[in-house]
Amino acid sequence: MANEIKDPGIGTKIDEKVRRMINADGSYNVIKKGSTKGIRDIFKYLVEISWTWFFTILFVGYIIFNLIFTIIYLYFGSENILGVSPDNGPIFFQTFFFSIQTFTTVGYGTLAPHGIATQIVAAIEAFVGFMSFSLATGLLYGRFSRPRSKLKFADNFVFSKYEDGYSFKFKLTNLRDVVLQDVEAKIITMFNKENKEGNMVRTYYEVPITLPKIDIMALTWTLVHKIDKESPFWGKTKEEMIKQHPEFLIFVNGFDEIYSERTRARKSYVVDDIIWNKNFATNFKSLENGKLIMDVRDLNKVIDE
Repeated sequence: MANEIKDPGIGTKIDEKVRRMINADGSYNVIKKGSTKGIRDIFKYLVEISWTWFFTILFVGYIIFNLIFTIIYLYFGSENILGVSPDNGPIFFQTFFFSIQTFTTVGYGTLAPHGIATQIVAAIEAFVGFMSFSLATGLLYGRFSRPRSKLKFADNFVFSKYEDGYSFKFKLTNLRDVVLQDVEAKIITMFNKENKEGNMVRTYYEVPITLPKIDIMALTWTLVHKIDKESPFWGKTKEEMIKQHPEFLIFVNGFDEIYSERTRARKSYVVDDIIWNKNFATNFKSLENGKLIMDVRDLNKVIDE
């Protein structure tokens, strides 16, 4: 029988409303309230969001800053901006584009501030623009220098025959062309169990894997947990397994040769994610030129045993 391990930091009290501790995307199923958000939290958010949202936020911020300074310039009077004329179009847009030229320190020579107040505002805007582009450059560097895991897990895991018994199988692959080295995996399963006092508590087991470490990960990797005497599921029927509401927490880390750092990924599966009595299909084949081709779109494909 597998040895029970200590609480890894999740807790043992059970709330039936909580179905999983780690979401399907690898994020923790925790919402923190009452904590103070600081500059570092904003930096972390901007580094972790998608590229689309990142550039959208930068562009919206760029427009908002220039609109604010446009209103300030108009407050002091558009006549204090040399080159602004009703003959050249709407005053607002001329002032807005003057603000953009000042913010980016471009200055085409056709528009220029006039008067102390307007020149002070222009000096402040130039400083804000300089700092904004410096911060944007730092964020871009942070995004490029931070190794991002592109490990893709199958949406489901399977219960299938293995050797002289049965097993749970979990499949994953690396979506990047780079080959990960020294890749390690660990699976912790937790399920409900009645303690000595008759209360239901959450218990944890680090389940054994037939191949917990590989030297290189160029194709797919199937993590196999054989259900034998060392498994917490040994001797249990399908109904008994389902009744325990198990959650499998998978932690994978490997060395990324591009960033020269270790990259990490995690995944959670619950009982509803099990496909019973199926096996994962092979999603790579050899070509006539001797190369292997792998279709990552077939990662979720299963076949009959």
